[in-house]
Amino acid sequence: MQSSRHVLCVYPYRSELGRRNGFYPPLGLEIIASALQPFFDAVDVYDLRHETGNAVDFLKPDTDLVCFSVNWEREVDAVQEQIRSIPPGIPTIVGGRHATEIPETWLADCPNIDILVRGDGEEIIEEIAGGRPLDEVDGISYRVDGRIVHNRVRQNDTVREDLYPDRKRRRYAYSLDQGGIKGRPFDTMSSSRGCPFNCSFCSFSRNPWGAKRPWSARSPESVVREIEEIDAYVVGFIDDNFTHDMDRVEAICDLILARGIRKRFIANARVEVARRPEVLEKMERAGFSMLLLGIESAQDKTLRSMRKGFNTRLLREYFRVLRHSRMVLFGYFIIGNIGESEEEMMQIAPFARDLGVDVIQLTVLRNERYSTIEELVAANPGYHIASDGLVYSDRYPPERLQKIRRRIHKKFYGPQQLLKILRKAVWSRVPTLRVFSRLPGFLLGQAVARFRRKRMRRRRRRLAALAEADMARAPSSR
Repeated sequence: MQSSRHVLCVYPYRSELGRRNGFYPPLGLEIIASALQPFFDAVDVYDLRHETGNAVDFLKPDTDLVCFSVNWEREVDAVQEQIRSIPPGIPTIVGGRHATEIPETWLADCPNIDILVRGDGEEIIEEIAGGRPLDEVDGISYRVDGRIVHNRVRQNDTVREDLYPDRKRRRYAYSLDQGGIKGRPFDTMSSSRGCPFNCSFCSFSRNPWGAKRPWSARSPESVVREIEEIDAYVVGFIDDNFTHDMDRVEAICDLILARGIRKRFIANARVEVARRPEVLEKMERAGFSMLLLGIESAQDKTLRSMRKGFNTRLLREYFRVLRHSRMVLFGYFIIGNIGESEEEMMQIAPFARDLGVDVIQLTVLRNERYSTIEELVAANPGYHIASDGLVYSDRYPPERLQKIRRRIHKKFYGPQQLLKILRKAVWSRVPTLRVFSRLPGFLLGQAVARFRRKRMRRRRRRLAALAEADMARAPSSR
């Protein structure tokens, strides 16, 4: 870089999860901003979900660099418009998962992009800001004499201990809002990257160009040091597999308890955490309130084809331990799995309730880049991959899958299940009680609806019995 005055970092999306002002902070972009701070006099991060202005409105006369985070395959036209609005002469760098997957497209559609960062960007951005020649920087794509050059893939084997967001510079407050109700302050952090498992439908264990990424974690001391700097009451770990090393998890809990930190934590976990019930109990005492568990299916044949590493028998064994936890057990399931019938999909609801899962989330099977789903689809006639990556079949088109999803939800979320969720939510204190203030009315509505359905069934049975009696009394025709 020829000068080092001001850098502008922009999260260019207007919505998150289908709504404005999403509660997830742009953590990756904030880490990039932290990596740039030693090289610039001022570093600003703007989140357009919380702004009415555009990226160009936040430029300063001394802006030397603009960085964009492009992670999602949505709002593409609007995001590209934001990038193209940066005037010529100001170096523009784009990174993020979606940009990484199709660098040629982003470089072609946005001619003012000078460098596209593929994969993790913190070390790359430090090398660029430090003046290293571009042909020596692994993991970037850029133009040379009108042609696109892709430098070799960068090997990210270890996670940095010393690099995480400088939250004191943050302009916005993020919170767990639900249904228009303001929730508790919320933040995210990353304590590890990669995943040692090889689930067939998942691509997160690989870097954005398909190479297997080894699991690498920060030390417990580094993790808890960052936790102490977070003001938010609820902290979500975005690790692909936070609980891979349960000795490390236990050490993190010990430090949290020793330092008297009073927060609530949410983390992705594998069901094998049940093998360490003493650590689960310590996680509860340290403030862990929700475990996000990938269960995926109620069918052994599907779990086997997914290479999940467990079957329904093992799941039942693990949940004999897990169901006694006060933590909310949030189970992910996939519908539309290859080879599953509607009857087998509908078994998700009773299976999850038998296990002791508190909350379920149902997603349609998706073909992720570098997963093996495309091979499975090719080997099973009648299955197709839509343009958005969703998998469907001739027998189960998207509309029918959505109907099945609604039926499973309706079957799972009965009054007793909702009361169970409410009890755990009150203990966890993660959502505000105002969010759950609507539950009694909802439960009453559910009870009334059930009563009406039973009354209608009794009425139909009486009418059918009367009709049969009338037919029996009537003289037979000859």
